[in-house]
Amino acid sequence: MAVIKIFKNFINLLIKFLKFFFNNFFLAKNINKISAPKVKNFNSLMLIYANVMHVRTMPKINKFFYKVFYICFDISKINKLSCKFFSVNRFNIFSFYEKDHGKRDGSSIEIWIRKLLYEKNLDDYVKKIFLFTHPRCLGYVFNPVSFWFCIDDENNLRAILFEVNNTFAQSHSYLVYNEDKSIINSNQWFECNKNFYVSPFFEITGKYKFRVNFVVDKIAVWIDYVIEGKKNLLTNVISYKVKPFTESSLLSAFLQIPFLTFKVIFLIHWQALKLFFKRNKYVANPNKIPKNITTNNDLISK
Repeated sequence: MAVIKIFKNFINLLIKFLKFFFNNFFLAKNINKISAPKVKNFNSLMLIYANVMHVRTMPKINKFFYKVFYICFDISKINKLSCKFFSVNRFNIFSFYEKDHGKRDGSSIEIWIRKLLYEKNLDDYVKKIFLFTHPRCLGYVFNPVSFWFCIDDENNLRAILFEVNNTFAQSHSYLVYNEDKSIINSNQWFECNKNFYVSPFFEITGKYKFRVNFVVDKIAVWIDYVIEGKKNLLTNVISYKVKPFTESSLLSAFLQIPFLTFKVIFLIHWQALKLFFKRNKYVANPNKIPKNITTNNDLISK
């Protein structure tokens, strides 16, 4: 019975999708003509296309590049995400579940992050929090890393949370901010000890270096993994197109990059297979997460 119900839900969504497509886009000559206008400020929910690049420099060189899209939204306006093709905490073509983030028990993600900022004495400085993440696609999602941009009244960054997931259903977050709570500059780098198992080809050692640019028309994140002063892995996410969060832009995204999250998890395992055949040393998961949050100020305090 459960399988039949899921199948019926899928068919209903497919019919809804096709009706919307033919009603709105059948006469369009190309996908660019139906795309929504550009976003001009941070007051809107956003759909962001980005290029993702990974370069592994040691012990064997391996690099790959792919295009994805993210949703980026003010978490206080989470309910405004709901529309014909997007649901909050329930199935749709695209969806967002609070249980995929924060405490991962379905409770409010805003309460979770606000509590964390309060514990770090950042609550007086942060007025808005934007979550930059992959949505679920047909009920499935895997987010290698989600970014929480914590900004003040003038859209200046005050803190960034990097919420990292591995393929073993484990997660860990890295919170970076200036010790004096001052504005984070776009050319500023932060360091955190690596305290979480991510890749089966790297041990839990070394440090991460983070840098972020958060401007409405160019959101970019750089993450360097450094061991004994040498860069072992370079990752960057750089946006190349920002659209308002609308039904038409969601449909456009699905047509341009279909089955987004399935693509993400496939590429992760494909690259792991390539590393295995390149005879990279396999490192087993120790299944030990000493704490849920690591900050750059953990290094400063030592």
